[in-house]
Amino acid sequence: MRPSFFAWAALAIVAASHAQAATPGEICVQDLRAIPGFLLENDTGARQHLAQKGQAYFDQALATASQAASAAPDAAACDAVLENYVGVWRKGHLHVKPGSAVDIAKPAPAQPAASGQAAPSKAPTLQLLSSQTVLLSLPSFRGNHSAAMQALLDTHREALAARPNWILDVRRNGGGSDNTYAPLLQWISSGEMVRVGAEWLSTPANIAGQESVCALLAPGDAACAAFAGQAVAQMRTVQAGEFAPQQPGGTISYLRVDGQTAQRPARVAILVDRDCASSCEEFLLAARQSFHVKLIGRNSYGALDYSNLRLHALPSGVRHLQYATSRSARLPHLQVDLGGIQPDIYLPPPKDEAGRDDEIVRVQRWLEGGTLRRDGA
Repeated sequence: MRPSFFAWAALAIVAASHAQAATPGEICVQDLRAIPGFLLENDTGARQHLAQKGQAYFDQALATASQAASAAPDAAACDAVLENYVGVWRKGHLHVKPGSAVDIAKPAPAQPAASGQAAPSKAPTLQLLSSQTVLLSLPSFRGNHSAAMQALLDTHREALAARPNWILDVRRNGGGSDNTYAPLLQWISSGEMVRVGAEWLSTPANIAGQESVCALLAPGDAACAAFAGQAVAQMRTVQAGEFAPQQPGGTISYLRVDGQTAQRPARVAILVDRDCASSCEEFLLAARQSFHVKLIGRNSYGALDYSNLRLHALPSGVRHLQYATSRSARLPHLQVDLGGIQPDIYLPPPKDEAGRDDEIVRVQRWLEGGTLRRDGA
């Protein structure tokens, strides 16, 4: 005998009352327990991480996180526990996001700066250091800076073409969009670049994530819809659990850089540090293929091997797992995430902001025929 409508309604009320009675710790444990299985099935890096670190490592991490989760007094404390746990799997491109999918899609409100001061701009800037050297400070490759990058290069074209030495400062650049730095490659590339693509992991959850990502994060964006549509088409060329190339032609391509400028810099020094991540690291891989480029500073962060993050709702409905649906075809032969991208010339980390500024002075002196030594002697 099938339950009546009223019986179903009664069951729903009982279930709702149980959910309301659950403590923050119980809800937190429920979300935590849903993460490892989902990662192993859908995240492109999880199986490799398990093979590298071993089952015992992750069992202990889950046991430790379970204790912390059960004791979480509120949602904020749970968020911290879960974010720390996914960091055990991978330090970048893997997060737990509080809020509903709609909340995550909304732009974050601007945060007031300390003492009422305006927050520092992340837009690209240009400084003419001398008749020979120019400094381009690039604190972000976020997509909203793409137009500013192009405008900067166009507006100062004559000044840039007249200076043979360029310093590109990408320290503290957390990444963003490859399209933002693309105009720079027209200036600094030697002509051809070898591009190593990526592969999609085909699973029902990943296909669903591709199908919903544009409506969630970029409604009405035709480029996003085309990209996601191609991703879904490629995923459906293989069986669930298998990898498919992002592009039908394979993962390796040899590209000519279009629109190269006639007067390109003779020497380019890219200042890099541990905060250069994601698309910033993609920029380093592209730029260092030029005969004229040297990377100077420290290793980059190491968050590039697994990307194209999508959202998965956790059981509580109040937070989402943000995980990777693609992996680089460089793997396993050229892993960036293990230690970042190494510079050509190492500089020890500066002790303070004055030391950070001094790195620019030293690099300028070196480009102009002097020394990288701190004292300049």
